[in-house]
Amino acid sequence: DFYKAVDRIEGLEFLGEGETTFDPNEDFYIGDTRKGRKGGVRYDKLVGGRLYLAMPDIRALQELVSLWNRYKDEEPFERGFANWRKVFEQLSDIRPWGPQDRIPQEMVDYLKAELADQPQQTNVKLEVELWSYRSIERRRQAFEEFQKAVLISGGAIIHRASIQEIAYEAALINLPATQINSLLQRDEVGLVICDDVMLIRPQSTISLPTKATEIVTGIRSVEPLFLKESPPIVGLFDGVPVQGHHLLDGRLVLDDPDDLNEISSPTKRYHGTGMASLIIHGDLKLNELVIRNRIYIRPVLYASGNDNDERTQRDRLLVDTIYRAVMRMRFGDGDEEEVAPSVFIVNLSIGDQTRPFANHISPLGRLLDYLSFRYDILFIVSAGNVSEPLLVSALQGNEDLDSPEFRQRAILQALGDQRSQRTLLSPAEAINVITVGSWYADSIETDLPSHNYEPYVEEGPNISSGQGLGYKRVIKPDIFMPGGRERFQVVSNNEYGISIQPVPPGRIYGLEAAAPDPNGLLNKQRLMSGTSVATALATRSAHMLFDSLIGNDEGVLADMDPEFYAVVIKSLLVHRARWSEEISCLLESINKSNDSHYIERRDNIARLLGYGYPVIEESMNCAFNRATLVGYGEILPAMDSHQFRIPLPPSLDRIIEPRSITLTLAWFSPVNVRSQTYRRAKLEIKPDNFKEKVGVSRFRLQPSDKSVPRGTIFHTHYKGNKAVEFVDDGNLKFKVFCREQGGLLNQPIRYGLTFTIEAGEKIPVYQEIRERLAIRPRVSGYTV
Repeated sequence: DFYKAVDRIEGLEFLGEGETTFDPNEDFYIGDTRKGRKGGVRYDKLVGGRLYLAMPDIRALQELVSLWNRYKDEEPFERGFANWRKVFEQLSDIRPWGPQDRIPQEMVDYLKAELADQPQQTNVKLEVELWSYRSIERRRQAFEEFQKAVLISGGAIIHRASIQEIAYEAALINLPATQINSLLQRDEVGLVICDDVMLIRPQSTISLPTKATEIVTGIRSVEPLFLKESPPIVGLFDGVPVQGHHLLDGRLVLDDPDDLNEISSPTKRYHGTGMASLIIHGDLKLNELVIRNRIYIRPVLYASGNDNDERTQRDRLLVDTIYRAVMRMRFGDGDEEEVAPSVFIVNLSIGDQTRPFANHISPLGRLLDYLSFRYDILFIVSAGNVSEPLLVSALQGNEDLDSPEFRQRAILQALGDQRSQRTLLSPAEAINVITVGSWYADSIETDLPSHNYEPYVEEGPNISSGQGLGYKRVIKPDIFMPGGRERFQVVSNNEYGISIQPVPPGRIYGLEAAAPDPNGLLNKQRLMSGTSVATALATRSAHMLFDSLIGNDEGVLADMDPEFYAVVIKSLLVHRARWSEEISCLLESINKSNDSHYIERRDNIARLLGYGYPVIEESMNCAFNRATLVGYGEILPAMDSHQFRIPLPPSLDRIIEPRSITLTLAWFSPVNVRSQTYRRAKLEIKPDNFKEKVGVSRFRLQPSDKSVPRGTIFHTHYKGNKAVEFVDDGNLKFKVFCREQGGLLNQPIRYGLTFTIEAGEKIPVYQEIRERLAIRPRVSGYTV
């Protein structure tokens, strides 16, 4: 309604739109629909939504405020302004964007901490986001005004970036420490009152400690180098690796236009070395198959000899660094040709500690969403690690700690209670990416040192793993992968409960990967943990799925158009994900005690479990009693739905036998970065009465059917054992359809679709479906 009203007013330009929540009042509230309370007001429910817009000039803004005051005073409007009443009827208040908006409280807290930690520093680096105007001339004028404000404040602009596709205008500035008090007080001077400044925030950086856990002294043997001649399909944007390590030598394609290799200390290259090792070899303790393709490496982190961490460049904006990296990889840089156009999977085992998710898509998240759709790239991103201790209020002493079952329940309760403080790190909230959480799993078997504890009886999400949900309550993380069986220790104990924190991997848990050595040896390993290693394993799994099904002449999808590679692998990667039955049942009982609605309870479980922990091997291989079918296509919202018919195994006809069906639909959506709706393409699967046609119902232990359609993965499964008579010639039917959101959608949306049917051990599902498909190898015109 607001948009419709504003569209009638000439001269307004929308610059952005964001979500927030506020307490209900007499004008804005959520109606009560509960039994016996209908027609009332839910004062216990927050109300969402605040729209930001900017005026072309000060005069127009003053006029707008004047009109608003006349509206509140119920005074008549002059001729030609009647339409403004329709606008004002949709609003609670109007005020100029001011200091409290440009410098949020978290920025004030950051500056205070920065000055306290380094009281002698003379300059502070800040990242400034500007309003992104559509007009080139207006953007030029805005930057000139901003530049003047920086100079008046005694600062200097270090780097500037402009990416219009995601409405990103930003600058990295140096500001004298003497000016910081003005920002802390939000004094109406300089940058604080510059109309073209949207937000002042800490510099986006990735920083990872270089202090190593204990180096594994044993030398891991490695099979002789035998590589495929085909070009790389995986790109790793990470730290500079130790290229000559015997586990990596000859297996990497290093592309380093920023010369980070020259300034990065060889003995501190932990993160990039470990991630490359895990992608190629997996956990070294498991002696798994080795990836035969070379891996494309683009360094974005480095550690000089004087640094205690690997970090992104101090004089560049992170968003611009990632943007340039992708464009160079795919299209070249200046006069140079593209360096790795075959790469369609990019690993980002990094997260911005200065930008935890707080209901808004970050600029880096917007960038990944744009690049995913525009260039068919599957970004696999870590959820981020939470370093703060977890306060477990239900644990009050050693007796509670010594009970594994009580300890597990208390920790899960604490994770749920503190979900708003343990969120994803940018860019994990992006909707087109696969976001990976860290699961309590590894291959280490050892006795625990004293005062170290296991959080779970068997399995669960690691305590440090960033939690969802994502933007507009999209299910995040999407999946979980092994991140080490993270043990914890008590860091404080008081009347509020016990605070716990993970201990470093050392020798008691983790995944073994290649590592640098302080003495320069090239055959050392160490144990690693967290969402970074989980993400590397997810990338490895994506590569193995490609190798198994697409990347060889005998693969069932060998003739697929490369444009579909990314969405099909995205679908396969999530397809066999399931909630842990023990943990999800425990979380359900915890959430029931909160008197929350069914969908809210399911969302609270999904915050911790996403879609679950996938068994990747089941996506690559069928079994006697299990068949998996893969499809893909392009669809427009104006088109009729795509109809699929799946042949059912005759042995299930009219018999009582357990059976299950899993459906996974994945796509990349274009986004409207100026709209709160954001996602522009909504795809869904509509089943044709599975209960009556094949005897299965939607399984209870999974995200709710209202939650699944929110993102760009539609993943659901059904179970049952009902005896039904097959109809429609023994075929199961369902439809894939597309709807536009957040603006006009006039381009086709590519999707990948994976379907699995499984039955009791004695039912020859695979053979019977294969025989039926041999008669009808194509299904409704779409490859299956």
